[in-house]
Amino acid sequence: MSNQVEQALAELERQKAAIDEIQGDLHTAYSTVTAKNRAVAVTVDSRGTVTAIKFPTSAYRSMAGPELGELLVDTIGSARDEALARTVAAFESLLPAGLPMIDLLTGEADPERGPLPMDRLLAEVFRVAEPDDAPVPPPATGAR
Repeated sequence: MSNQVEQALAELERQKAAIDEIQGDLHTAYSTVTAKNRAVAVTVDSRGTVTAIKFPTSAYRSMAGPELGELLVDTIGSARDEALARTVAAFESLLPAGLPMIDLLTGEADPERGPLPMDRLLAEVFRVAEPDDAPVPPPATGAR
């Protein structure tokens, strides 16, 4: 039993160190997307916060206001999507396989497509604490 606890604690420490490293990397990660017409470039941090908007050419000057506004919205959206994908990719190595992380983060998880495989996810989370060959104790019942 103490060996299992030690293994679980070691795994917890390993995962904590990995999370700390990923968070440090993401703290300095930025995504920059340039519009197809090169009129605007948008930079966002790993959380999707806009940190810079640049106009690499003078093309924006000849654009109508609504056209420029739409271009900004689209380019910001693309930069945020890229940042989100990079953030999810950074954490995927720590998550159970098959977890629809982007869907969960964006609110796109759709119960109509089927439930999340919670039993499989929980089994993965607790795999170190309870090896497959260890008997699973029955739930505790206590007198009230």
